[in-house]
Amino acid sequence: MPPARESERVVPRILHVSADYPNPHRGRTTTAIERLVGMAGVGEHVVMSLNRTILPWKTYFIDCGQVDGVHLYACRYFGLPMGLGLAPTMRRVARKIARALEERDWRPDLVHAHKFAFEGIAGLWLAEHFGPETRFFVSVRGESERNVFLRKPGYRGLMRRIADRADCIYHVSSWFRPTYHRYIPDQPAKERLLPNIVGNMAPDFPSVAPQQRFATVLHLDLRKRKGLSDLLRGFAHFQKSNAGIGLDIIGPGDARNVESVTREIGRLRLGDSVRLLGGMDGKTLFAQLPHYLALALPSHQETFGMVYLEALFAGIPILYSRNTGIDGYLDGIQAGVSVQSGNVAEISRALSELCQNNPSYRQAIRRSGKALRERFAPDSIAAGYRADIERFCQEEPLLNAAE
Repeated sequence: MPPARESERVVPRILHVSADYPNPHRGRTTTAIERLVGMAGVGEHVVMSLNRTILPWKTYFIDCGQVDGVHLYACRYFGLPMGLGLAPTMRRVARKIARALEERDWRPDLVHAHKFAFEGIAGLWLAEHFGPETRFFVSVRGESERNVFLRKPGYRGLMRRIADRADCIYHVSSWFRPTYHRYIPDQPAKERLLPNIVGNMAPDFPSVAPQQRFATVLHLDLRKRKGLSDLLRGFAHFQKSNAGIGLDIIGPGDARNVESVTREIGRLRLGDSVRLLGGMDGKTLFAQLPHYLALALPSHQETFGMVYLEALFAGIPILYSRNTGIDGYLDGIQAGVSVQSGNVAEISRALSELCQNNPSYRQAIRRSGKALRERFAPDSIAAGYRADIERFCQEEPLLNAAE
């Protein structure tokens, strides 16, 4: 077939399946995937924003229409806790998605499932349903995938099928790759890193004299997974020789969790030095971060942790956990201090190091500005994603259906 004229090309149709995409009918969630889709720069995008419920009468499937340049659907589906019946549940979701698309006579050229062991099951079914010419991308997000890989050995064959069918496999969690490859053969031609996109990258790092305070940023409803108790205990030990240093806890939470954290602060006698500031919008947070000594977030499980990057682009160092979150992306950069999650003594020592040598860490981050931007520049991340879409959707130019 001779090459198609430019006028004969059609815009590739891209279906996104994600449990982490904002929609008007759900609570707050991360904007990482929304940013990636919004910056793709090519394609007609349909997004299925998923949300699980254990109450069958609370399910819905709502066509939200065009929202910020994508056709958005909100889908709350019934699913059991602890991943029980995960595969049949996700296949039911996939069948519902297929019916909705077929009613619109809309057929995807590409399906991107944004979580390997969950949406990936639905994505595999959809790619197979729409035929071998349908391209398939899948993202690996370690925090969620880890539980399925380690606790559901019966699913490993299905996980290998997802990887084999995929045209691109995006590792959002660099730290998870060794565990992933313990069960899935290495396929370097189709695998690459795809870090989350942050919203506060600027040409220059802020140059601000810090207050004598640390910050931690988290949703208090996730405080156990984020290691807040470990941080508070480490900070209490650190405070014994650094009485003038404070800690601000930034983030929303329901009344019960706010009360639990307040009681813990009281038990540790930290009421004079630890403040609960509540939630902040992104613009306010970006403005406040440069004024802190460092961001401290010793999470137990973290897919990527955009707030670490937001802190680095605010010019401040980070206290982060090894083998989770942003670990694996910072090789060769003196970005802060890593700790073993749950190790209170290590957390205390890391706080001391970041306090005593704060100027050198801030200077090192400024010197590493080029490397940080090369690894995490939104335009560069989006350009790589766009190139993959174009490569796989337009290897053989698509012709208008009328012809």
